[in-house]
Amino acid sequence: MQALHVTKVCLMAAALALSSCGDKGKREVKEVKTQVQSAFGNKDFSRVLTLSQKGLALARESMGDKAPDTLYFVQGISEANLQMRNVRGAIPALKNELAMRAAAGQPEAKLQARRTLLIKMAEEAGDTMTAADQAVIVSRGVGMRAGMEPQPVYQMAAYYPPQPYQQKIEGFVEIGFGLDSKGSVVGARVLKSDPPGVFDDAALEAFRKWRYTPILDSRGQPTSGSGFKYKMDFVLK
Repeated sequence: MQALHVTKVCLMAAALALSSCGDKGKREVKEVKTQVQSAFGNKDFSRVLTLSQKGLALARESMGDKAPDTLYFVQGISEANLQMRNVRGAIPALKNELAMRAAAGQPEAKLQARRTLLIKMAEEAGDTMTAADQAVIVSRGVGMRAGMEPQPVYQMAAYYPPQPYQQKIEGFVEIGFGLDSKGSVVGARVLKSDPPGVFDDAALEAFRKWRYTPILDSRGQPTSGSGFKYKMDFVLK
């Protein structure tokens, strides 16, 4: 009986110790979060990055990967890199943020803006693999099956040719195109334009760099598609 009593006391002591450690971890997370918010207010983004990295490690250890505070810090790391225009740091930070938020159960609709931002940054940095991977995730999130109209996730702006700009000429170019399994534009061609030939080259040059949500087959795998159309307007503002 005495041995059983001692065992119960030891277990209770261990439980209290674990609870105390957990409470300490949560207090530390709260303190770091307050410091991050202050650094954001002061626009000290280098400090935001350092504190968010510290807070992420603490929150993952004491609360787990899916906790709101954990996700707060992982987004803080992305935002600090974005504010400092550190593309090399922002791309992997955004990838990690999106992966953790998706794993925590956040719906794709809530992640869409950040995901398209990542695609844009990756395209402009020449990281086409990341851009393609993210485009496939968007496709799966919206169920982009055959028969649906693919959606652009990256759009290169077309330049306005100097002569029609000076003459205040407006118009449009209707483009026919296909997509490969990564959402890259293939086989882009002019179907119709007005005025004929004026904006064709500018439209095609930009449009060939666009990326779309690739079509998914019956197994949910990205596949190629064709027979799509897009009308690009050239309008003076």
